[in-house]
Amino acid sequence: MSIYTALRAGVSGLTANSSALAVISDNIANVNTVGYKRSGVDFSALVNAQNSNTTYNAGGVLPLTRQQISLQGSLEQSRSSTDFAVSGEGFFVVSSNNQPLASGGSVLFTRAGSFTVDASGFMVNAQGLFLQGWPVNSDGSVVSSPTSLSAIEPINVAGVGGLAEPTANVTINANLKSDQTAYAGAQGVYDPGDLATNTITPHFESTLEVFDSLGAPRTIAFGFLKTGPNTWAAEAYARPNTNVTNGALTGGLLGSGTITFNSDGTVQGITGTIGSAVTANWAAITGAASQPLNLDLSSGMTQFANNFGVTSVTADGVPPGDLVGLVLEGDGFLTAQFSNGRARALYQIPLATFLNPNGLKADQGGAFSTTLESGLYNINAANAGGAGRVVSGALEASNVDLAAEFTNLITTQRAYSASSRIITTADQMLEELLSIKR
Repeated sequence: MSIYTALRAGVSGLTANSSALAVISDNIANVNTVGYKRSGVDFSALVNAQNSNTTYNAGGVLPLTRQQISLQGSLEQSRSSTDFAVSGEGFFVVSSNNQPLASGGSVLFTRAGSFTVDASGFMVNAQGLFLQGWPVNSDGSVVSSPTSLSAIEPINVAGVGGLAEPTANVTINANLKSDQTAYAGAQGVYDPGDLATNTITPHFESTLEVFDSLGAPRTIAFGFLKTGPNTWAAEAYARPNTNVTNGALTGGLLGSGTITFNSDGTVQGITGTIGSAVTANWAAITGAASQPLNLDLSSGMTQFANNFGVTSVTADGVPPGDLVGLVLEGDGFLTAQFSNGRARALYQIPLATFLNPNGLKADQGGAFSTTLESGLYNINAANAGGAGRVVSGALEASNVDLAAEFTNLITTQRAYSASSRIITTADQMLEELLSIKR
């Protein structure tokens, strides 16, 4: 009987609009949820087979939930450098635990990039999901695979420190006074090493700081003694001299030689070990390894009619450092910054893309898991293989449009009321039918 199908159609309308109301409620409730993707409800008509052209059997309506995952939310600036957002296609690869994905970790995908470092050094977002990345080798290379999760591991920065880098190159830029009277032997005949042992007082001495293999600062001095026109004896020696044990050399001497200048005050040539690489054999008590040092005195030394003075001293090497910050650089490289001024890439953050991202299944914490409809993932570096760009210091807002949701809320409410009126009207008609018997 058609009146009964009208009742069922009214019930299906109530059910469908109730589902629509639930979806709209979720959207409105998550308007401020980072990375949230709105859902919508499409209605599909149910058609019953008709027995004749004179009667009609109502079929009703079926609600179909549709996700709008591919619709990007606006990017909003954040004060935290570990807040990440994806501009374009792609999802962060995350896991609900800190186990490697190849060892049983559960893989999920999310756009919610509000990451922080937890007490164990892992990077987790506000929903408690662990960020995954490709580790960067010491030589800067990355072993990656677009289809395998075995090369990915949870990002952990615990225990990361800036390694000490020993000094390898030293350059001194200084002026030696041209009208300095040449040494006449008042303290004895000059022999290499006399400046290091203080047997003869140099006309000019300058010290600089270098770092050994353990990152400890060591002092090296350069002494200069004019021995003739445009000719200077030069020595490099450690201070205190007990810091080194350079064999038969005494006074901490590392190298010695002669610097000859042209008549225009520029370096003509350097002889002896002072003009090449020397080695500081640090004493056993220091615990440091033997350290080769390349001394460059040819590019910056001058002999002008000015007073003695050092223009600049350049020495590489750094002491050990502590982790002071994390910065996301080009192509998704997570770089650690250390207190010693150095920086080192730790991980490269990959992005997963799908042929049909709207087919993903919503999971815990605003994340998604793969389905047959979404297709398999493809993991690539940022700005590669169709993946978007990872932006540091930003978060992706939800893609909910409040104006549209409130409009849908009104129309859903009216549609629900209309469906209830169908039931009321059908009930009145049945009541009329029953009253015939009376």
